Amino acid sequence: MVRCLYSQMRIVGQCALLGVVFAVGSALAADSADLDRTRALVEAGALSKLALAEAELSAERADLQRSLRESISKKNLKPTELPEMLRVAARLRDLAYDRFMMIRARVEAGAAPAKELLPAKQDYDLAQRQLELAQDRGKIVQEMASMALAEDRLEELEEEELAFSYEGEGDPLAADILAVDMAFYEQFGDTLPISAEGWTEVHESLGFDHTGRFDIALHPDDPEGMFLIAVLESWGIPYIAFRSAVPGQSTGPHIHVGQPSPRIPADETLDH
Repeated sequence: MVRCLYSQMRIVGQCALLGVVFAVGSALAADSADLDRTRALVEAGALSKLALAEAELSAERADLQRSLRESISKKNLKPTELPEMLRVAARLRDLAYDRFMMIRARVEAGAAPAKELLPAKQDYDLAQRQLELAQDRGKIVQEMASMALAEDRLEELEEEELAFSYEGEGDPLAADILAVDMAFYEQFGDTLPISAEGWTEVHESLGFDHTGRFDIALHPDDPEGMFLIAVLESWGIPYIAFRSAVPGQSTGPHIHVGQPSPRIPADETLDH
């Protein structure tokens, strides 16, 4: 089942990533502020050029961390923004690794005290965790994009028995979804794993108006998915159920609640 993947990553996972990003950022803030002072001391001959190189790397890390924090703080990330976010997170990991290896070499050569090694290793571990969480969030955004684009290939997916739909009696209201959520909670002791609620930047960036529609991260053949479908049909709520969003792959199973998302005209943007 995929239901926990979306709900936990969108809430708990994003909070965890923000926590790691802010933790790293706090550690680097002082490094960036010290760059100008270090440069002046090097120019005055009070410090070596090596000290300046290290200060410049620290400043780069601080700038990258700020960039990553801005990306992670966004409620909705566009698929087009993922490559830069992942590049920044990977660069931060690489810089932390290089710093750790440099300090380890100094310690092994007797040029630095052993106590300097542990903080550097902790910084590297934190940067590695940060990259992994960024990659996880990237996968979720890519999966959401795949789910959104699945509506464009609905006929193809229906022919392969990877999707089926129910026209219902009109678009669902927020009150309807709340009632469905309550029924689901009474049955399974958990809330609906909503992966996309109404408009999202992911949908708009792909040309879809998802306003008033909901994507539920449930496989329609799982007990939870079958229960949701039964409730929707009994209340006349339209849906499209996807066993997969991509032919030949087991990716993006979900239940789209509401009518199909209309295409946004090429010369228009939604006001949100």
